[in-house]
Amino acid sequence: MTIQSSLTDLALFDLLQVLNLNKKTGRLIITDGPEAKEAHVVFRNGDICFAVIHDKLPKTTESVLLEWGVIDDRFAARFEKVTRKYSRLLDCLEGEGVAPRTHIENFISSRIKENIYEILKWEEGDCRFIEEDVDERKEIVIPLNTENLILEGARRIDEWSNIKSKVGSAHAVFRLCSESETEKRLNLKPREWEILSLIDGNRSVKEVNDAVGGDLFTTSKLIYGLVVMGVIEPVEESVGKEDESGKEERVDELLKSAKDFYEKLNLEKAAAQYEKALKIEPECFEALRMLGEIYYKLDRLSEALIYLDKARQIRPDNQKAMFIKGYLHARLGEVTRAISEWEELLEKAKNPKLVGLVSRRIAIARKWEKVLEEY
Repeated sequence: MTIQSSLTDLALFDLLQVLNLNKKTGRLIITDGPEAKEAHVVFRNGDICFAVIHDKLPKTTESVLLEWGVIDDRFAARFEKVTRKYSRLLDCLEGEGVAPRTHIENFISSRIKENIYEILKWEEGDCRFIEEDVDERKEIVIPLNTENLILEGARRIDEWSNIKSKVGSAHAVFRLCSESETEKRLNLKPREWEILSLIDGNRSVKEVNDAVGGDLFTTSKLIYGLVVMGVIEPVEESVGKEDESGKEERVDELLKSAKDFYEKLNLEKAAAQYEKALKIEPECFEALRMLGEIYYKLDRLSEALIYLDKARQIRPDNQKAMFIKGYLHARLGEVTRAISEWEELLEKAKNPKLVGLVSRRIAIARKWEKVLEEY
């Protein structure tokens, strides 16, 4: 059985229920139109057993496990060779000493769940289900209860609307409120105390979540509770009260911090600092361009394109933005747009080395464009 539809005609909640009730085995491929992302959800006998989200270009199981930190570069280098010795990929990971089986299953299960909850938010795009056997030698298979995932996903979507009223994004920063009667009467759970201890006016919600090792939804929910209780407040509230010179100083500090993280190859932290700078100054060109470059390197192509488009609108003649944007279009399979971007750069470039480099890239792209036309 093959199902093909748009998300506007057949909601994901309904589709997952249909596949679950009919005990289907195969692969559900979902594309999120506005974000240019693609998700793969693997079913076996109606149970969801794997889920991953790609930035348009699907990744191999090996690269997903590497990205998630399940395996390292050395294991990845011999991935194909060692997997041939086992009938199931999970057996291989355990047998080769990656980690105990229960640890692997618990960690990957949590990633599958978070991906499903994220996918269930998608409202635009297309989906298709392909009925096929699941090859456990090449894919991770951890059966999860589909009905429970649907119910939890629906609950989270309902709660997110409330949470976002106080916790706007993963890059939001909070600080402790001045001491009050409320603070003296606090009766918090251990997890709430742990999160509160990390709130310092500098860490973002994502950084706090990374430190406690939880999932973003739960951490955001607990932070929401602390805001409602009057224990913490957004840093942005104080930013609005600063004069223009104060804002400029804060932006400069964030840009310097981001540059330091970038030079140390800590791209995630660099991106978080640039995001904070944009909250104060939404048209900060340096932050926009660098976020485009960082997300390109992190293989988050759709996000990279959004930032580079904004950067180009602010400074249409910036050659660095043109150069990276050309590569980005090429990675997304948009060869004609890549050529157009580089040709515009070629008209403006005066540096002989850059002219030569761009000319070679255009020549290669034109050959590839011709190959695609012939195919």
